[in-house]
Amino acid sequence: METKFLHLSPVLASSDVQRDVNWYEAQLGFKNVYDSTQYQDGPMDYAVVGKQGLFLHLQYQYPKDMTSTDIKFQVQHITPFFEACVAKGLLTPDRLHKRTAWNTSEFGVFDPSGNRLTFFEDL
Repeated sequence: METKFLHLSPVLASSDVQRDVNWYEAQLGFKNVYDSTQYQDGPMDYAVVGKQGLFLHLQYQYPKDMTSTDIKFQVQHITPFFEACVAKGLLTPDRLHKRTAWNTSEFGVFDPSGNRLTFFEDL
């Protein structure tokens, strides 16, 4: 029997987990589903944000250790989400790349810690 992969949970570096959780909630509509304040005192240093069954983990990194990640989200009906991101000032209306050479429509934004989030729709 072949192994079936069920879920992927990328862990993104964060220079300020609380700030980034707030950004994911306010800007992209994710929800904080779990964070380190539930099991330890002190500032939030780990969190999980989710939207429609997809989850991102945010883990505090010291500035000297910061790395950035590039995450790609495949979506359906990209235009309403893109327009919501434009309305929130995350990017300008000319940033939706329609009909790329690889037959997608896509756009990207950076979170406050410098991780690149690309949203694409196959055409």
